[in-house]
Amino acid sequence: MKYKVQLSFGGQTVKEEILEIKEQKLGDLSDEEIERAIEVNIRTWVDKNLQIEWEVMEEQ
Repeated sequence: MKYKVQLSFGGQTVKEEILEIKEQKLGDLSDEEIERAIEVNIRTWVDKNLQIEWEVMEEQ
C-alpha cells in the first residue's frame, strides 16, 4: 500500500514523499489497524524529517 504524505509550513508544502507499507505486513489487519499502522509510519517519517531548533537571543 502506497500513500503520499506532505509536510507544510505556513500553508506551503516544504516536503512531500510517497511512503509504502508492504502488503504482506498488513496481512489480515482490520481497516482500523491498517489506519493505525499508517499513522505510526507517518509519525516515524515526521520524526526523521522535522527538526525544530531555538535559542535565546536576548536576556532580560
